[in-house]
Amino acid sequence: MNLNPREIKSQLKSYRINPEPEKPSRWSFLKVLREFSNIKEFYPDINPYAEVYHYKDNLYAIFTEGLSKTCGDMWHYLIVGPKKALLIDTGFGVGNLKALCEKLAEGKEIICVNTHYHLDHIGGNLWFDKVYCHQYDKKYIEESIYPTFITEKVLNADGSIKDTYFDVNDLPAFHKYEVIGVEDGYKFDLGDNYIVELIHLPGHTPGQSGYFDHQSGCFFIGDTTSALPARKDEEHKECCTIQALRDAMVNVLNKYGDKISGVYPGHGTFDLHPVSLQYLVDACNSILKNPDNYDKITTFGGRRMMAKFIFQQGSDLKYTDESIK
Repeated sequence: MNLNPREIKSQLKSYRINPEPEKPSRWSFLKVLREFSNIKEFYPDINPYAEVYHYKDNLYAIFTEGLSKTCGDMWHYLIVGPKKALLIDTGFGVGNLKALCEKLAEGKEIICVNTHYHLDHIGGNLWFDKVYCHQYDKKYIEESIYPTFITEKVLNADGSIKDTYFDVNDLPAFHKYEVIGVEDGYKFDLGDNYIVELIHLPGHTPGQSGYFDHQSGCFFIGDTTSALPARKDEEHKECCTIQALRDAMVNVLNKYGDKISGVYPGHGTFDLHPVSLQYLVDACNSILKNPDNYDKITTFGGRRMMAKFIFQQGSDLKYTDESIK
C-alpha cells in the first residue's frame, strides 16, 4: 500500500523532499490543527520555519518540520510564567527560535531545556547561551556542540539536501553554549512560585526526562516510545531499559497521576489523556512478561527493533534484546 503522506497545506519555508510514510494516528490531528484551527499564529519575519499554536493562556506549542526523514516533525513547548518563560526542546534549529520565543513571551527571560540529547530535540540550542537537561545526557549534548553538527546529518556529501528543503543560511551560527545537568526533581521557578519540575523518564536515552507544570498539570514527556541500547561506554546502562521506563512511569502515576491534566509528547498528537501513561506502563509490562510476544519487527534509527503496540495511542514501544535486561 502507498503510504506517501497526503498534503497538509503549509506556509512554512521548509518542505519535505523525501517524506516519511503517513501515520494515520497523527495525520488527521495535524490536518485539522494546521489548516483549520483558529489558534494558529505565523511570524514569517521572525521565523518562517515555525507554526505557533496558542493552546492555553500561557502555553504555546511550536511546530517545525523535521529536517531528517527518520526524525519526524517536532513540537517545542513554551510555557510563559509570571517573570520567565520555559522552552522545552529546540528541534533542528533552522530559523530563529529564540527571537520567536522572545516575541511570544513579550521579552521575558527564556530558560531553555532539553528532554534528551537527540538531534531533533537539541539542534536549536545554538540560539541560546545556556541549556538545562538531566545530568545523564549532559555529556552527549556537549559532544554535539561543533560547527557541522546539524549539516552533516541533513545534507549529502555534495552539500545537497537529503530529506527536507531549508536554507542553510537560516541555521544558527556556531558557538559553544553552556550545558547544565540537573538531577531528577529539579524545579524551575518561572516567577511567583510558578514551578515546572524535571522528571527523569529513562529508556529512550539515559537522561530522557519530562517536564511537569505544577500549575496547569501539563506533562511534557519528550520521547518515551522506545528503549534504545546503551552505548558501550555508557555509565548508566540501567537507564536504557524497558524496566527503567516502566518504573519511572509508575512513579509518576503514583505521585502525580491525579494532578496531570494532559500529556504532551515531542512528536505527533498532543494533550493526550493522562490514561495514556497507564497504557504505556501496560505495554512495558507486556514486554517484560514475554519479550518475544511483540507485534512487529521494525527499523528505528538504523536498528532492527521489536515493537509492542501501545493501546489507543496509535504508536508502539520499540525495544531490543539489550533493552529488557
